[in-house]
Amino acid sequence: MASKSQPDKRQNRKRILFSFNVDLESALGVVFQYLMHNPKMPSQMGKQKGVEAIAAFWRPFAFQMQGQVNDDELKVLARESLMTLQRQMELIAETFEVELPQSEAVTPELEVALERTVERVLQRYVGTGGLGRSTTPTLSTAEGVSSTDSMLVPPGEEAVGFEQDMFKEFESISPRDLMS
Repeated sequence: MASKSQPDKRQNRKRILFSFNVDLESALGVVFQYLMHNPKMPSQMGKQKGVEAIAAFWRPFAFQMQGQVNDDELKVLARESLMTLQRQMELIAETFEVELPQSEAVTPELEVALERTVERVLQRYVGTGGLGRSTTPTLSTAEGVSSTDSMLVPPGEEAVGFEQDMFKEFESISPRDLMS
């Protein structure tokens, strides 16, 4: 509480009044009832949890739009938001005994492209005997694809050549299409 000799700084701050009317029977109404009338927590705590959830979703975007935070600070805000959302996801998964969604490293588009490429390679090289075992590889590593892991490469198959035109059909796939 401010003393008589020092003015209360909170009185001079600009404020936003946030109110929301929602039908109690709607899905969002059920959420607000849970937050505000939960016997396990006081109403004020429920309101605070709702505000924290909104902030976790939107804080980095809000500060980016404000334009007064540098890129490194935005990344910190984004990581904090992701950690908050991750903790909530883990709580939901544990409480309701469901698995967390797995991020797909291979998108459906990339999977199709890989399948087509492997199919073409097999058709072109196995069908013509191009992958027959030889004692000495005929292609340099600059011309082909090779592995340095001896467990992955059978003797005599250290390099397999790929023709560049084989991949032209995939040039229309953008990196964004490959990321989920």
